[in-house]
Amino acid sequence: MEMEETFDFGEFDIPAVERPPAAVPELSASAGSVRKRAAVVIFVIDISGSMKGARIRAVNNAIRDVLAELRQKETSAPSTEIRIAVLEFSTRAHWRTIYPESVGTFVWRDIEQVGGGTNYGQAFAALDEKLTEQQFMSAPAGAYPPLIVFLTDGPPSDRGLYREELASLRENPWFRSAVRAGIAIEEGALSEDCQRALTEFTEDENSVYPATNLVTLARQIRTVTLRGVDCVTRQDASPPIASPITPTNPIYEETAPTLPLGKIDWDSDFSF
Repeated sequence: MEMEETFDFGEFDIPAVERPPAAVPELSASAGSVRKRAAVVIFVIDISGSMKGARIRAVNNAIRDVLAELRQKETSAPSTEIRIAVLEFSTRAHWRTIYPESVGTFVWRDIEQVGGGTNYGQAFAALDEKLTEQQFMSAPAGAYPPLIVFLTDGPPSDRGLYREELASLRENPWFRSAVRAGIAIEEGALSEDCQRALTEFTEDENSVYPATNLVTLARQIRTVTLRGVDCVTRQDASPPIASPITPTNPIYEETAPTLPLGKIDWDSDFSF
């Protein structure tokens, strides 16, 4: 018998930003125009053996689709350049992008090779290395805090080690200011260990989103990414963001959006 699934959605809080250096836009010397400020979107993708087949195909398709929408979003924000970085991890971690690439020219190449374990610590160490002004956060007009979307279908294999790498990552000022979301895929959505580890990464259980099937996974990737970009680019908004939105009833994924992100009336404040 098919079970109906409910979600108790919480808030997707905009973090209290500790401003990293060089995050303030500068004016171009030519014609006094504002140079584009970088909004870096980082996809951290589990490519362990359990992601083989339909799961990794669903991730490929969802990210390809959301990139097209990000290109449209960038055209409506002339002072913002959206950049894409992709980190894949299993037993080891590997950057698919040498540096964040402009969404306007970025070409998504499907992930086809999967295998190995699910070592979160490898991903955390790779993030810590690149989240610096000299690396991924370098931009002439400064950068917004990054958006980091972490996708996995299981708990960490390196249970005795990943917390050490995470503790180091938490000392990184760009990570502390980042908007972070974890998406738990299928078995991961049902695993307490996976949910717990993603909560440690996001530091907010309400920023961990279950995707118990691949249709929901595509929706979660799209919504987290699009609304997350709006979140990071509006962190300087004044007056401050209004009070949170709290659902009064359980929401079924078949009949309602899968990701109310809290604190913002997304339907009235933004269009996608």
